[in-house]
Amino acid sequence: MNTNPKIVESFKLKKKALTLLTKAIAKILLKFRLHRNEFINTLDQNLVLEAKKQDPDASNVAIAIRTGIDRRYIAKHLKGEMPHPKPDKLTVILEDIRWTAHKFYSSTKLPKTGPFRTFQSICEQRASGTLTYKAILEELVNNGNLKDLGDKVEIIRLLDLTTSSNISYSQITANQINRVVGTIIYNSDIDVINDRYVQRTIFSTQINPTSFNLLHLDLKNKTEQFRSEINNLFIQFEEDVNVGTYPEYGYSFLEYKIEKKS
Repeated sequence: MNTNPKIVESFKLKKKALTLLTKAIAKILLKFRLHRNEFINTLDQNLVLEAKKQDPDASNVAIAIRTGIDRRYIAKHLKGEMPHPKPDKLTVILEDIRWTAHKFYSSTKLPKTGPFRTFQSICEQRASGTLTYKAILEELVNNGNLKDLGDKVEIIRLLDLTTSSNISYSQITANQINRVVGTIIYNSDIDVINDRYVQRTIFSTQINPTSFNLLHLDLKNKTEQFRSEINNLFIQFEEDVNVGTYPEYGYSFLEYKIEKKS
């Protein structure tokens, strides 16, 4: 075991960074019901594509070493030929329930328990040995997918019927994160401070939470005034060309609150 203080400290910092990053990703996946398997598959593909973009001459073996992805999959990721991951168990179960209810009962309802063509039998077939049908029912009811009618269950909505507002906000969230990361990485590669993009954060740990609402209102008013000034500044530099002619260049505002660890 390496006990070099500098190396140990480096490992700790990397672990802390990974913990913060994965915690943020976990929140996003749960909030917008994005599937873990699809996320991992897409992450691997973008790791490969980004590694190739950064070093076009890199061999597949070199990319495998840099990304930690099996070299047998590198070529497929580059060509976009990797198979899509299997849907999660809840998605499969809910689709099976919908099909069974329609096919055999001409309804959106089907019996809850029993050995054949029931909610219980579908769960035991699709999630044998991993989840009980009662646990699956509780999760689907909590998600608003099913309604427990006692001796039957009724389909309310399928998992993929996400509200348009949720889909829209997930896109906004992804864009915002992408912009923040782009600025941070760009600045990390620039040695001259004046050439870096604007990246400033002001925070305090000496404000009583009872004052947060008042501070929020004051910040909102100040930000609206500043946003108007920034907008006018952008207009001064705009040319008489069609929207989308040039790459996007922007400025973001972000108010945040991090909960104190218990």
